[in-house]
Amino acid sequence: MKRITLIAAAGAVLLAGCSDGNADADGNGEISAKEVADKAEAEGIKPQPGLYKATITMTDLDIPGLPPEMKGHGAGATTTSEDCLTAEEVDKGFEELVKQGQNGECTYESFNLDGGKLDAVMVCQTAEGSARMAMTGTATSTSSEFTATTKMNFEGVGEGSMNFTVKHERIGDCPAK
Repeated sequence: MKRITLIAAAGAVLLAGCSDGNADADGNGEISAKEVADKAEAEGIKPQPGLYKATITMTDLDIPGLPPEMKGHGAGATTTSEDCLTAEEVDKGFEELVKQGQNGECTYESFNLDGGKLDAVMVCQTAEGSARMAMTGTATSTSSEFTATTKMNFEGVGEGSMNFTVKHERIGDCPAK
């Protein structure tokens, strides 16, 4: 998740051409990593290498069968991380960055990026089943902010959801090794 959100935030790398902002350039109903990459490049949103800070705040958690005293548990919980996006990673191009961020487990159901505004749906396969994440927000070459709603089936209890906000910002150069 950390790498997925870093990629999304560090210049809309999760983000990929049609004039309406939709990334399904070939119209086949599937949005490939190449189409996402092409869309981001066409929008002129190329991430700058550097150290990025990601702040993820859970705003809601709803899992069927949770006891009443657990309702809203986790809401407000914040996780902060830092990750370096190297010049070498950026130079490999958006397609490689998108693939890295997804770990081969995710595909896009929809992907619209227009004027720095993002509206996308990503579906990921996890050990627990599939998870569908709807994201809306903004992206630049050094920052992004988006809200996301993730829905997934929990075995034996039904569909649950988790809502969160993500803020990414470039905070400087990568530390020397």
